[in-house]
Amino acid sequence: MDLSIIFVNYRSENYLYSCIKSIFQYCQKRSFEIIVVDNYPIPGANQSILTEFPETQWLIQSSNSGFSIANNRGLAAAKGKYVLFLNADTRAFDQSIEKAIDHLENQPHIAALGAYQVHEDLSRHPFYWSQNQLRKDLYIIPSKAVFQKILFSLLPKENFQMTEETNNLVGFFMLMKKETALRVGGWDEDFFLYAEDVEFSNRLSKIGKLCYFEDIQMIHLVGNNPFRRTKISFVNRFSVQIQLSNLLWIRKSYGPIAYLIIMLNYAMVLPGYWMWKIINNIAKGKAILFNTENQFLFTRKLIVLFSYLPKILILRPYLFQIKPEENIDLLEK
Repeated sequence: MDLSIIFVNYRSENYLYSCIKSIFQYCQKRSFEIIVVDNYPIPGANQSILTEFPETQWLIQSSNSGFSIANNRGLAAAKGKYVLFLNADTRAFDQSIEKAIDHLENQPHIAALGAYQVHEDLSRHPFYWSQNQLRKDLYIIPSKAVFQKILFSLLPKENFQMTEETNNLVGFFMLMKKETALRVGGWDEDFFLYAEDVEFSNRLSKIGKLCYFEDIQMIHLVGNNPFRRTKISFVNRFSVQIQLSNLLWIRKSYGPIAYLIIMLNYAMVLPGYWMWKIINNIAKGKAILFNTENQFLFTRKLIVLFSYLPKILILRPYLFQIKPEENIDLLEK
């Protein structure tokens, strides 16, 4: 068996059907198996998939334990030499999967490959090429170039030896040898959703190169998500679950000091953000609390994030999934 393709399903059977169909259309030179780990089983919802692709392995989870735990269950069941962790809301439109395996076979110094995400019109999704690009955006600092440049200079240097090289593979498509995934310990099961791919990339990059190649692309249909932010502002850049997961990644990959510096940054921004708004309102003759929705939103989010601070510092095994009442963005809709 050349390849095991592992999906995590969460009410995405329609997407999944289209994706599997496209894989059978464009991946014909390699033997492969399809493994679906279902985090939200709905009786009969997968019938069209199992009818048309009866060899599909459908593994039922007893509860929605998140992306990492489900991927690890798929990894344990995989029989292929290579494993491809692939999102359900994707679609192949060429032989990218086969070409990606060719790259790995011909360049043994590469530990894992990603794919460029493209829309249906084949224009590319924006994404963070490196971990430093993502780390920089976790800080809340003035947007002027000089401040951004100073912050970037303080982050660890990233020296890539190939134009295709990165240290941050997007989790919608991650291809590697099964033995490589097992060697680094698989996916970190403390992550419920988001940033698990960044943390996984960090460990993979220590044993080999991570790369994106121009000829490896997949359509990615990004749909609605209950954890997405709703009100975007200078300080409200990420939803609570995304922010929490990214802070967990920082703590795990860069240590407690790096994590605490970001939390200190947030704690210092909060009073200044309120004072700026109140002074502005007074100067304009408005009520003190006029148009302070973003200030209240940021305050509520920080209360949640700081409530997880002891658990993140100690790092005992724990599934970092926010509670429904902590999903501030959803409550604000």
